[in-house]
Amino acid sequence: MKRKSRLLPVLWAAAIPLGAAVTPVPDKIPAAIPDRQDSAVPDQVRLAGWLGARLDASERNRLVKLDPARLLEGFRQRPGRQAWDGEHVGKWLHAATLAWVNSGDPALRAKLDLVAAGLCACQLPDGYLGTYLEKDRWTEWDVWVHKYDLIGLLTYVRYTGNQEPLATCRRAADLLCRTFGDGPGQRDILKAGWHAGMAPTSVLEPMALLYRMTGEPRYLDFCHYVLRAWEQPDGPHILSTLLAGKGVNQVGNAKAYEMLSCLNGALELYRTTGERPLLDAVLHAWQDIVDKRLYVTGTASYREYFHEDFDLPNCDNVGETCVTVTWLQLNAQLLRLTGEVRFAQQLERVTLNQLLGAQRPDGTSWGYFVQPEGQKPYADFADVTCCQSSGPRGVALIPTFALTTDADGIVVNLFAAARANLVLRDGSAVALDLDTAYPADGRVRLTLHPAAPREFTVKLRIPDWCPDATLAVNDQAVAGPVRAGDYAAVRRAWRDGDVLTLQLPLAPRLLAGDHTNWNRVALAFGPLILAADDRLNPDLKVGQFRIPSTDLRQLAFAQEPGGLVCSILATRLDSGERVRLRLAPFAEAGCTRMTYQVWMPGPPQ
Repeated sequence: MKRKSRLLPVLWAAAIPLGAAVTPVPDKIPAAIPDRQDSAVPDQVRLAGWLGARLDASERNRLVKLDPARLLEGFRQRPGRQAWDGEHVGKWLHAATLAWVNSGDPALRAKLDLVAAGLCACQLPDGYLGTYLEKDRWTEWDVWVHKYDLIGLLTYVRYTGNQEPLATCRRAADLLCRTFGDGPGQRDILKAGWHAGMAPTSVLEPMALLYRMTGEPRYLDFCHYVLRAWEQPDGPHILSTLLAGKGVNQVGNAKAYEMLSCLNGALELYRTTGERPLLDAVLHAWQDIVDKRLYVTGTASYREYFHEDFDLPNCDNVGETCVTVTWLQLNAQLLRLTGEVRFAQQLERVTLNQLLGAQRPDGTSWGYFVQPEGQKPYADFADVTCCQSSGPRGVALIPTFALTTDADGIVVNLFAAARANLVLRDGSAVALDLDTAYPADGRVRLTLHPAAPREFTVKLRIPDWCPDATLAVNDQAVAGPVRAGDYAAVRRAWRDGDVLTLQLPLAPRLLAGDHTNWNRVALAFGPLILAADDRLNPDLKVGQFRIPSTDLRQLAFAQEPGGLVCSILATRLDSGERVRLRLAPFAEAGCTRMTYQVWMPGPPQ
């Protein structure tokens, strides 16, 4: 039986509806720093094609099918199976709420209501919403669990409009405020969890969100207590280390997931108060990761930690999915706050490669570590792990930044077949259809349907790997700049049916390795990182060949029944015979449990 194609050209099917048509609950306290680029409400953007299929699979085959009893088990039968057992329901609520808003699925909404109410019913009279026995409270992961409880419930409240769980959030937050602080009789939050206190202090993110939603000053006071705790003698020194120009491997104990979670909290507090050092510290961390600690597939860390500069082994528990998702969140936050295209470039890179590479293509499960070479370690569906719970959150966030708006008009960050109903900042409505088979084909056709003729700007991200992009409006070439690594902006009076056509020439290219991958090469096709896959090369196993040259004329690609396949001439190490090596996108490679490899031996030096 042939494997179903996933990267064959798939255009938008007009019969697919948009989502749940929600009106998010507004904040009582406006943000001090308005977003430069809006986070789209997920009901406004519906993706199709390859990317849309991955979103739908995540919802249908994992989020909808998870057993609510397992999600709530640790609260109903404390202390639960894992020290962090309570995080899973919060992560599920976050992902499932966004997925429901995007699809409007009534079955998922019914399960959301059931789980949210079930979690609230598990709260103890003093506000405790963790899974620990009272004698063991505040010793390991229960502040961390409260973080995800709050994130999940606040997302549910914001998008469903059901504000009953807000009282649960207040009681939990009030307990945290009473328990932790630098006042008489209060506990030190650094002692309430792991990794130099970064795990418990990552509760900063939902406390900032809760302050804006409720207007309660004590929640903002708690946020500033967290900042003080970071700089205690035994604290992780997150801000001071980064503002001094040091790398993320020198922050706390360098634990990547927890640190990135704290940085997301710092950005949420910056949005709330406008304290510029918070943004400056995160921007330095971002640049340090991109320059020295980022894998070609868009993830970071191995063995769950940041290590020395350029220390990026290919197979040593690389790319924890929790890190991948939190890195995606960080870039989405920075894109909102700054509107800078460099963050959108990283979002494409991590989404189309590492994130989807960690997801089993049918959406049922996720890999914990998904390395540049080896085998995809998909968990069993019933396994409830941190990464199994994190992965769907990353997927559910994609519609919030794929197509959106800013002060000038419309912004297109990701290219996928899509339909969107966007609302510009002045309140006017613009529907659009995006037809493309990207990333298998570089033609992108955007048809605009403004409610009435009006002037605004459309910005399309030009990938940094594409120096030869062209743009036309109604088949007339655009005179303005179309530069790789920038937004191409077209401002005019738009009418219903106007069409922008973007051509992104897709060509395979060789990437020369350095540092850990010296004298190795990797192959890319447009935004996709490729991998040699034993499934495609039954007579040439990983490790038995060398790429003999970097002549681009050797490269070829084709659409096959199993999807996109690229090929290049290679040399067998045992015989010297020239053979054609076949490669698949990293997001598809190894999905049949076969061995794959991104970085391959290059020409002899």
